[in-house]
Amino acid sequence: MNPWQRLRAKRSGARWLRLDYRVRARPRYGYGAPAHPGLWERIAAGRSAYGALLSGIAALTPALAAIPASTAEPGEPRWDNRFFPPLDGIALYGLIALRRPRLYVEVGSGDSTRFARRAVRDCGLSTRIVSIDPEPRTEIDALCDKVVRARLEDAGLDLFADLRAGDVVFHDGSHRVFQNSDTVVTFLDVLPSLAPGVALGVHDVYLPWDYPPAWGGRFYSEQYLLAAYLLADCPWLQVLLPNHFITHDEELSGKLADLAGSPGLAGRPLHGEAFWLEVRR
Repeated sequence: MNPWQRLRAKRSGARWLRLDYRVRARPRYGYGAPAHPGLWERIAAGRSAYGALLSGIAALTPALAAIPASTAEPGEPRWDNRFFPPLDGIALYGLIALRRPRLYVEVGSGDSTRFARRAVRDCGLSTRIVSIDPEPRTEIDALCDKVVRARLEDAGLDLFADLRAGDVVFHDGSHRVFQNSDTVVTFLDVLPSLAPGVALGVHDVYLPWDYPPAWGGRFYSEQYLLAAYLLADCPWLQVLLPNHFITHDEELSGKLADLAGSPGLAGRPLHGEAFWLEVRR
């Protein structure tokens, strides 16, 4: 079997993925080529709404500026973490602070859990944090009200039926669209069943551009399922915050200029990779 025919399958029963033909895993949109035109139009149409939401988050600057660049305190968020870029931490904190959810459910836990718990504590919220993750990279059980140490595809989905308007779901799982993967469960089972007013965030999304060139060997694919929803102009989905799009929009990212100049963030690119939506049935 040639190298191009193989892909190590992480944390699954299979050792290799056999491909029927050569895959040229490289960006089709962006990185020297235009963004996808239909996705650009769909996402750019919401610029004024994104700006309004960012202005609301900017009002939280004093609390966000108190988060340090680094810390040895267990369970506390920090800006210099490896997996959750600054704009994603800001957006998650801001959405929880502004929406005041009764329930926050995350598929995949770690630094996101720290930002969520900080927002709950700072704002004096009664939000319950539920973590679904078979093996979190960091010890975060003490930050959660409920832990489900199983893959999403093996966990019961009943808890998603408890979500109500204002509640928040965040998916940062395997990032891959395979038969019975957690990503497939999120997009085909969870998302269509969410109640009106629930927000869903998906991490590692670069729309309206492709994944970065260096990520070709990862075979990430979840943003293509999301793109299909957007290109179909799904009438019950509203884009809330497309963080990577905001990263490249000077006017929108400028809404957070004061926060970007705070001691913990000074000199750090204010970039993000989470894509936030809200169910609007």
